[in-house]
Amino acid sequence: MNIIQMIKAYGGMVFGKTDYWHPDMNVNIELTAEQVRKYPVDMSAKAEYAGEFDAEEIPLVDVDGHLSYLPVTIAQYALGNYDQWIDTQQPHFRERFLRAANWLQKNLVEYKPGQWGWLNDHDKEMYHLKKPWLSALSQGQALSVLARAYQETHEDSYLETGKRALKAFSVPVAEGGFLALYRGLDYYEEYPSQTPSFVLNGFIFALWGLEEFYLLSQQDEAKERYLVGLATLKKVLPEYQVSYLNWSRYDLYPFKVADIASIFYHKLHIQQLKAMALLTGDDLFTQQAKLWEKGRQSFIRYWLATAYKVRHKLSIRNESSYVPSVKKG
Repeated sequence: MNIIQMIKAYGGMVFGKTDYWHPDMNVNIELTAEQVRKYPVDMSAKAEYAGEFDAEEIPLVDVDGHLSYLPVTIAQYALGNYDQWIDTQQPHFRERFLRAANWLQKNLVEYKPGQWGWLNDHDKEMYHLKKPWLSALSQGQALSVLARAYQETHEDSYLETGKRALKAFSVPVAEGGFLALYRGLDYYEEYPSQTPSFVLNGFIFALWGLEEFYLLSQQDEAKERYLVGLATLKKVLPEYQVSYLNWSRYDLYPFKVADIASIFYHKLHIQQLKAMALLTGDDLFTQQAKLWEKGRQSFIRYWLATAYKVRHKLSIRNESSYVPSVKKG
């Protein structure tokens, strides 16, 4: 990938341009811990998919020149349509939501005896991750979809699908799941790389899926996995602080140049922490969100963080194994 290609691929994200893949996702200020309604952050922009569809109107993503199904894109499309359905009560949003939920129900696979998930069939060279692999992000957001589908239809099959998907949250990465350890604490990996990557936004999305699925299914396993992960999040959160910038890190992977969050992901982290504060009542999340908001509002820190992010992208560009190939949904 040359510099021009890199700018085209990452320029908008690094400099904060919003698009379908990277919209503003503000906290749902009506969020409570007792019910499942709109998603914790606003997903409505995901309702109008910017790419191609299959014959059943399920989103397809261009991966290495081939149109493919990405579970995370389909789950986010479903959640976006559900948010729009709640806001507008227009039936076509509900219909789109249920189509995507049904695809997730039909395409959960048993990749090992007793282990179920939505597989990603592409490499993620940035983390030296080879296909196929599960993702706590897509698994968690799929649980959020299935919980809402059950709430809308009262069809038990959605809960049965979700129950199967819970197992992966307790399966170590080495055994095909996405459970890693951070200083002995359980961490659900968006990218289950051999060297843990600890991607913050994906971990938080996974936690929401567990808690929302518990609220609709009353599955103790979902609640236990949520509480264990929540305890980890509280412990690990300070590690994402770039102190001299009041900025966040995207992950904790040991790159030569640390992977500081782009402005898009930094803003997303702030909104996710605001949502966690509403869900838990824990001031830890409020205070961290305020600190990162100070960094976002500082013109100097914003440009220093952006320059650091560009430096990171250039550094991994020079690693021979790094070949970015997939737009993240």
